[in-house]
Amino acid sequence: MRIVDHIEVKSNLIITARERGKIVARREGHNIWLDLGREYLAQLIAFASFGPDTPVRNDRIKYFGVGIGGTQQLALPTANSAPISPPYTGNNAQDDVTPTVTTLERPVRISGSTSAYPGIAGDLWIGQVAAPPDLSGGTEVVFSRVFTQEEVNYGPFLSVPLSEVGMLTSAADPENYQNTLVAYDTFDTISKTSAINLEFKWTIRFG
Repeated sequence: MRIVDHIEVKSNLIITARERGKIVARREGHNIWLDLGREYLAQLIAFASFGPDTPVRNDRIKYFGVGIGGTQQLALPTANSAPISPPYTGNNAQDDVTPTVTTLERPVRISGSTSAYPGIAGDLWIGQVAAPPDLSGGTEVVFSRVFTQEEVNYGPFLSVPLSEVGMLTSAADPENYQNTLVAYDTFDTISKTSAINLEFKWTIRFG
């Protein structure tokens, strides 16, 4: 008898928007673990050499980034609606079923300037997840991040229609708007304003 053991990486994402503590929007989805994420896991468990032991890579999951791209964007009346564009130019063509996606389609800053892509030095494009992550599930890990009332929407960006999110490792540069992702999801638009705290809980399950 031939027994085949399949190890699958399954991702679940819960997004919760709160205004003065009250839930005003919620999204749940099964996002995609990208090809780059699969490469990351394979390299993570391997040594490049022994004596001294040298791993192929040492980076770990550290950041979430958000954007206004993706096919589920519902709130942009035109491709160039001010003040979102020209600072955040681009299209809305990426979906969350294609594993060849590499970056957020239309990333937005967590904080910084209002300059057009690629922004200026000091702009922060990704936010650090809470540490430590929740490992109570044994064969799963839950990463979380709250984008506060002061983040994402600032200056002229009074209402930012978020519709995509990506997971990144510690190899990413917070001041780079085009970091590569290991996982990606698109969702029906949630408009981030100064009244909203937006929580992302991302579960990675091995089963």
